[in-house]
Amino acid sequence: MTTDRRDAARGRSTQAAGDRSGFGRLVAIVLIALVVIGGGAAVVGLTQGPKLVRTVVDPTGLVESWGQRVVLAVNQPIADLGSDRVRIEPAADFDVSTGAGGITLVFPEPLAYATDYRITVDGVTAPDGGPAATLTTSFSTPPVEGFSLVRSPVKDGGSAATKADDRIVRLSIGGGEPETAYDAAKIQEFATIGDSLIVVEQETSGLGRIVVVDTTDGSTQEVALPMGGMITSLQTAPAQSRVGFLFTEQSFGRDGGDNLTLYSFELQQGKPTEAARVGGIDGAAVQAAEWSFVPRTSSMLVRTVDNSLELLDPAATTDPVLLGRASLISSYIPGTTKVVIEQVDGVVVLDLATGKSEPFVLPSVAPTEIPGQLVALSESLSARIYADYDRAAGTTEQRVLAIKDGATAELYRPEPGAVVWSLCASPNAEYVAVVVVPDFAKAGFDGYANAPMPNGPEIEVVDARTGKVVGTQAGFDLSWCAGTGVAQ
Repeated sequence: MTTDRRDAARGRSTQAAGDRSGFGRLVAIVLIALVVIGGGAAVVGLTQGPKLVRTVVDPTGLVESWGQRVVLAVNQPIADLGSDRVRIEPAADFDVSTGAGGITLVFPEPLAYATDYRITVDGVTAPDGGPAATLTTSFSTPPVEGFSLVRSPVKDGGSAATKADDRIVRLSIGGGEPETAYDAAKIQEFATIGDSLIVVEQETSGLGRIVVVDTTDGSTQEVALPMGGMITSLQTAPAQSRVGFLFTEQSFGRDGGDNLTLYSFELQQGKPTEAARVGGIDGAAVQAAEWSFVPRTSSMLVRTVDNSLELLDPAATTDPVLLGRASLISSYIPGTTKVVIEQVDGVVVLDLATGKSEPFVLPSVAPTEIPGQLVALSESLSARIYADYDRAAGTTEQRVLAIKDGATAELYRPEPGAVVWSLCASPNAEYVAVVVVPDFAKAGFDGYANAPMPNGPEIEVVDARTGKVVGTQAGFDLSWCAGTGVAQ
């Protein structure tokens, strides 16, 4: 009996030892496997080089702004590389740098609309060398977008008070019926901030009100004005959520009051603040013949009713600056701090950052060609309307000329009987919007007491480099033409 117990105990002890030995062997096998896997992963990393983790890109920003970036984030530090290692298809100017975040490409000028871009970077290695990798990424830029105003025509024998509603529609240059974003009885003008439309609606008398429309849900809010009056020259600084306009009160002329007085308000979380006067050089209210927001800022460039040129900022604590005198604020030069100014004795380019000016190179044209609106597309390229008057025939022919370094080439010519009403450039200066009134002699006007327009205007979107018309749509007052150079 004792011997049996001892034999059983020895059996249990031998089994336990075997179990422990088996568990140890299992642990050893697992550890060896992990070492092999880890070593293999390390070997793969060493043999493959850096990898692309993600691409940081804002396609809309790339077509609307200067100096935009595309970042290729990688999984490890990398060695510096030059621009000769980078290929962009289709070609575009860029600067390249490397850092902890990966590879950064900076585009000094906006990219083209509706284009598929592919970026390839060759020979990417770790700082201390090792295998080289090729990184590839791609993205697509959006098509040209915006809104335009379509006023319903006044029928024969009718009036502006009895016509159909006006509409603000989305730009659809590719064809098809444009989508209506907002409609009202009489829309004088509008501008945009993000998803909001800032709309001036006009009464039969010409007095106006400002309505903020949320295009995501259709809700509206009316802006508080000091009293009844006429509203003109509505403009926005979208990035700063600021709105400006000129206001003339209803009672002006009897007891003084606002007359072309510059007002401003903000959108704060989509809600408008109360409109307030903008102070000028002497702290008094500003009476403006024309004005515009300096692009990408809340600063206002104003030509007063006595032709003084002032730079103001309702959002800043800095004092207004007197820049001299001007007869017309012609056009901002995209991507710069410069603006083309017409003066009594000539045309100049004024740098708002330095206050210095230089002559604007004007082309040589026939004495019979009368210059009209000018829109700058770059520091060396602009577009301008010219009207050639034939005294003998008593007729006038218009055309739009592209002006590059003083030389000209025809960019656009309207159909016989049509009139070019205005020009403006797209945000990236790839296109010129030409507002045309077909058969102007028979068009007639829409009967608005303030800011009347001919009936039936159309927007022709023209490639600024080739002159090709890429799309046509009814309407005027294109949203990406806000500021000096408004197509209306």
